[in-house]
Amino acid sequence: MADKISEIAKNFHGEHRGNCAMSVAYGYMRVMGKSEAEALESAEMFRNFGGGRAPDGTCGALHAALSLSPQNAAELKEIFRMGAKGCTRCSEIRPNAIIPCNRCVELAGEALDSLNK
Repeated sequence: MADKISEIAKNFHGEHRGNCAMSVAYGYMRVMGKSEAEALESAEMFRNFGGGRAPDGTCGALHAALSLSPQNAAELKEIFRMGAKGCTRCSEIRPNAIIPCNRCVELAGEALDSLNK
């Protein structure tokens, strides 16, 4: 199994197993050693935060990363912002095709991965 949140989350999202927020949560939980069932259960808690429905319109992938590691919020936002051309909101990213949703998932995962170095 891949040992990076970004890879697991991107694959989960690419296989249409969950939305952007769910995918990041799933990847995070798998890397933290949770079972498939535990990771899916955790991902389910983020079902309502995809498609621009996260608080303040934040990208759901970023919202999940922030929820999973709130003590690193500033660093996570900065890494995400750099990769998303200064954007953090779904309403900025999706309609303007800044980066694809799958890249948002990967980017949020990379931000979380960077904390584990």
